[in-house]
Amino acid sequence: SFLRGIGVRNVGRFVTRLPPVLGYSVEDDLKPKWSFLEEVCQFDYFEVVRFPAYFSYPLERVIKTRYEYLRDCKQIPIQLARVDDVLRFGDRDFATEIALDNDDGVAFAKFVEERWGDKHPSIRSKKKQRKRKMK
Repeated sequence: SFLRGIGVRNVGRFVTRLPPVLGYSVEDDLKPKWSFLEEVCQFDYFEVVRFPAYFSYPLERVIKTRYEYLRDCKQIPIQLARVDDVLRFGDRDFATEIALDNDDGVAFAKFVEERWGDKHPSIRSKKKQRKRKMK
């Protein structure tokens, strides 16, 4: 009923494209992500119908981090950044293809590190890789 409530008409097709949505908590997962999309990005249901996988991305760690980078660091109006474009790439490709950084993702990585410290998985894995190289 949550999906119908936000405007998804063909719930069966939506669930076929993102089966795990059936196991997501409406209160903890779906509503906060929908609120961000609707209130901050000012998008409507069409964005999630077009890209149901939106609901599979971590809100704080991926969705908000990327949109805040676009808005705060790149001064790109976030309403111009389609959800599937912002989320479907890895961090480096997001930085170079969507944020149009010409530094191979260094500025975005620094933004993530400043925002998340060691809590962000991409930073933890890079630090582990550096430690392995040192051995």
